[in-house]
Amino acid sequence: DDKIRKALREVSLQLLFGNPVITRSNARDIAWGLFNRGLDHERSAMGYALAMQAVAEATMKLDREALWHWDMAQTMVPNLRAELVQSYSGLVGMFDASPFRDQPSAIERLSAEGEWLPSEGGEIRPAEVMERTDIPSPSRKRNALVGQRVKVSYLVDTQGRTYTPVVEEGSENTLALFTVLESILVWQHSPATIDGDPRWSRTGGSFSFRKNR
Repeated sequence: DDKIRKALREVSLQLLFGNPVITRSNARDIAWGLFNRGLDHERSAMGYALAMQAVAEATMKLDREALWHWDMAQTMVPNLRAELVQSYSGLVGMFDASPFRDQPSAIERLSAEGEWLPSEGGEIRPAEVMERTDIPSPSRKRNALVGQRVKVSYLVDTQGRTYTPVVEEGSENTLALFTVLESILVWQHSPATIDGDPRWSRTGGSFSFRKNR
């Protein structure tokens, strides 16, 4: 779609010219526009828009959101990093250096710092979802997700915020992947605790889509 390609070029120029707030807003609009139109085949465009949003958020010091959207972009377009590293090497390097770039690195770092939930040693309570938004379907193609299933694991910090998603099943459907991960990003949890002391932990779930009535 030529209009989508033009919009993505404009977003990349906005970022290069130092407008991260505008870039973030416009990249988000592109990604959600593709979703709401039900354009499952525009996976590369959605991945690129998410990557631009992530880079803009990193520039704005919104590290959690930046890393989450970077993970989404990488899941959709695995070779995207190689395309972006030349223009945004510093920010891509920040993503690569973060201990939250993947779950094993994060758990290793948090365990070393005593912030990870142990498997035993006291009264343990797992993290639980306190506030969740509905997972939307494409507004112009309401049944586009019917029959899809996505299984995701992610980390929850001591404030109940989500980090570092891993799609364990269902990554092949662009629309289902997008809506599930965008929804989980803003969910609020009660953090896991051991003897009442909050700790980081891993949780997740499976999400299935049925026909709207």
